[in-house]
Amino acid sequence: MKKYIKLFSMLILSSALTSGFSACSNDDGYSLGNYWEDIVTVKKIDDNTCSFTRDNGEKLWVAAPVEPNLRPKYDRAIINYTILSDKKDGYDHYIRLNNYYDVLTKGVIHISPDDKLKQDSIGNDPVKVYSVWEGGGYLNFYFGYNTGEKAPHMINLVSAEPDLSVDKNAVKLEFRHNMNGDEPSRYPVKGYACFDLAPYKIAGRDKVSFEITAKDFGGEIKTFSVEYKYTAVTRE
Repeated sequence: MKKYIKLFSMLILSSALTSGFSACSNDDGYSLGNYWEDIVTVKKIDDNTCSFTRDNGEKLWVAAPVEPNLRPKYDRAIINYTILSDKKDGYDHYIRLNNYYDVLTKGVIHISPDDKLKQDSIGNDPVKVYSVWEGGGYLNFYFGYNTGEKAPHMINLVSAEPDLSVDKNAVKLEFRHNMNGDEPSRYPVKGYACFDLAPYKIAGRDKVSFEITAKDFGGEIKTFSVEYKYTAVTRE
C-alpha cells in the first residue's frame, strides 16, 4: 500500500510519499484485488458520509468505507480504492475505499510586496516544485523540502495584487514556503497541496493562464506555466 504525506491545515507532517495518480494493479477487471489511486474533490453528504469526484468528472460513491465515520478535513484528498461497479444511481462507480489521505486545500492569498511584516511571516524558504497542474478546478502542486522535524512548515500561494489578478490574462503567483525556524537538514519530505481556482472563473472568458514562481534550492527562481480552461470539470 502506498503511503502519502498528510497535510493538515497549514502544517505539513512527514511521511513516505510516492507520486502518480490513476494507478492501478496489473490485473484487469473489477476484482477486489485491484486498486486505483487518485487525487479527488470531496463532497460532503452528511456528518458521516461523503462522495468523491475525480478530476475527469467521474463521480465515486463509497459503498464500503475504510472506516464508517470518515470526516475529511479539506476539499481535496488522495484515495486508494477498489471499483465495485459501473454506473449506478447517478454515480460512475461504486467503490470500496481502502485508504484516505487529506490534502492541504486553500485559496490564493494577497500580500503586498511592500508589507514587510506579512512578507516575512509568509516565508520565502527554498522548496522544490516537482510538478504543478490544473485539475478539478484547482492548482495542484507536488513539492518537496528538507526538514529537521523541529517545527511545522507552511505552504501558501501568493498574489501581489489585491484582486488576486483575476482580471489579468496572465496571472502571476508565488509558491511560498516557510520553515518556521526549523533546523536545516538533508532529511527530505514530499507532499501535495491544492489551491482553489474558483475566483479565476470569470463570465465571458474560457481560460486563464498562470505564471507561477518558486524559490528552488540554491536560490534559483523557477517559473511554471499552467493554463486553466473552464470547459473542464465543474464542481457541484
